[in-house]
Amino acid sequence: MAAIAAVAVVGTVTSTVAGTVAGPLAGTWQAAAAVTGTDAGRTVAAPAAPAAAPAKLPKGFLLDEAKVDGPRRPWEHLKLTDSLTKPLEVNPCGHRAAHDGRGASRTFTYLAETVYRSEQVVLYPSERAAKAAMRSVRADLARCGTGGRGHDRYSYRWKSTGVGDEALRVGGFFFESRSRSVIVRRGSAVAVYVRTGLVTKSLPVSQFRPLVKDARTMAAKLCDLPGVCG
Repeated sequence: MAAIAAVAVVGTVTSTVAGTVAGPLAGTWQAAAAVTGTDAGRTVAAPAAPAAAPAKLPKGFLLDEAKVDGPRRPWEHLKLTDSLTKPLEVNPCGHRAAHDGRGASRTFTYLAETVYRSEQVVLYPSERAAKAAMRSVRADLARCGTGGRGHDRYSYRWKSTGVGDEALRVGGFFFESRSRSVIVRRGSAVAVYVRTGLVTKSLPVSQFRPLVKDARTMAAKLCDLPGVCG
């Protein structure tokens, strides 16, 4: 178990300018954002569109983020990271780093003895890229769904879940522990919720209810971010 937009709108106005633009339209023409045409045989090139602002996650965006600055017991370890290379928290193949072109990422983790829980939100540059990330998770589950021997053996099971645009609930089965995860895509973003605890191989929704609730809340919240839901 792994510790598991840009929308560039270019307005192009094609016109042929024969002679001099006079009168009130002169200033308008000179201030046009993009004009491609011909001026006495000379090509007038459209200026480059301004670069879109990079995707960002506002401070405090995660549902559990405020807990990082709250009280904790000596055996509780809480961490928040904006690392762009931290793998998705559903990571059955144990990838050490992500290289999926993400624009922003934030991961909250909580560890206390045998208890692990996490929340992760990743913003991708497009819906297509986010869909590719979900396909990659499915491929990893199929490729690395079982493995190990003895104390190191493990297995994963997964089912589709009705949250966001697409989602999976995943059960992880290990020698001494089990984990429950929900990964959801909404537009160009992916969110992951993970908890250790009881889960059976049929993956009943009742065992995932708190994670599904958080995933549904986040799926709606993600649409408040510019460009995520189109």
